[in-house]
Amino acid sequence: MQLVSLFQTGSTAQNFANCGKDDDGSGYASGIINFTTRNGDALKVIKEFMDTSSYNGEFDDYIDTLEEYADSGSSSTKNLDGYCDAWKAAANNTEFWSAQGSVVYNEYNLPSQEYVAKIGIKFSVTQAVLYDTAIVDGLGSGKSTLGGMFKATNNVFDSDVTGSSGNSVTVNDEYQVDEYVWLQKFLDIREKNSSAGRKNIEAYRSIVTRNDLNWSNSVTVTDSDGDDIVIKCKYT
Repeated sequence: MQLVSLFQTGSTAQNFANCGKDDDGSGYASGIINFTTRNGDALKVIKEFMDTSSYNGEFDDYIDTLEEYADSGSSSTKNLDGYCDAWKAAANNTEFWSAQGSVVYNEYNLPSQEYVAKIGIKFSVTQAVLYDTAIVDGLGSGKSTLGGMFKATNNVFDSDVTGSSGNSVTVNDEYQVDEYVWLQKFLDIREKNSSAGRKNIEAYRSIVTRNDLNWSNSVTVTDSDGDDIVIKCKYT
């Protein structure tokens, strides 16, 4: 989780109050992973919070607009004046923190782990890459989503591929492919198709280059400024 926070918000700390207009055209981006008003995950956080006893009407004025933008995939911020103030006010409540964590887990963590289990991925870095891809690029089946990139990577291989990583993944229920080789190919495909995750890809490549595939205590990642950051594996 700290890696995702670093890439999404620029800090390893979970910034529940984070909120601002998204540079990539996704409306407002807010919370620990930049939940957006365009793709609807911000709305899911808000609705989960609204079901708690701690909700005090912070988002009542925005629900109709948020539902409209989520349904249409609109990047508009019209009629959302004061949205970030409402988000920051809600972030004073720990139940709002829990709502954010719940949406991350159910909408991104669990689905990405299904891909992990599907082919027998073992390494921490590969799991983190798929999790990051789910959050940044989405879970759909198009070529620029996790599902599309996963399928495209598997379709590259038409025979067994050996390697030195110590683990093989089972591709298309048929071929045994070294996990390191599979991951490198996935990153290549993501680099070609991702519209928003390029800086993240380079950071993960820095981890792979160090051959730091499995993490138990910490992982070192090179950020977009070229600085090395050591992350303790409390949330990874």
